Amino acid sequence: MSLVLTSNFPSTVTDAVLACIRDIDVNPRVAWIPPLTSVGRERFSVAQALFQSLGVSALEFCDIDEKPNEHQLAQLDQYDALYFTGGDPLLFRRNIERCGISEGLRACLSAGRVIVAASGGAMQFTANVSLYRLSSETVDAVVTERRHYTGLGFASYELL
Repeated sequence: MSLVLTSNFPSTVTDAVLACIRDIDVNPRVAWIPPLTSVGRERFSVAQALFQSLGVSALEFCDIDEKPNEHQLAQLDQYDALYFTGGDPLLFRRNIERCGISEGLRACLSAGRVIVAASGGAMQFTANVSLYRLSSETVDAVVTERRHYTGLGFASYELL
């Protein structure tokens, strides 16, 4: 399994993480997946420039919020790598569930594709995203409602 969870790649470049992407192909095709379309569209051109400076020029925007492209989402396993941006992990989880890509992500990993995720995107692959709620809710509420915030469970631990 090629799952790489980071706090803020590529803003902070880690050679090992970059190698996971660049070792795939001379110019790997990467799906760039933000939690929200509006924020993603604002940041995508900066992300393209940053990834290009790292030798990745085939970065494609992948909307899971406002206008998901069902054809694109059904073929995530055709990308060399998937990159999940940072952002609100609760909204991210809702949009992942709503667009139905959970099983497709499992297929990507089974097919040997690389998934790199940062911050709120990284939280999606853990057992639960409820820890994020500690910033705005009581410990009692977070613990009581924890079962409603399951992550994808690719990693058995949780991140905050």
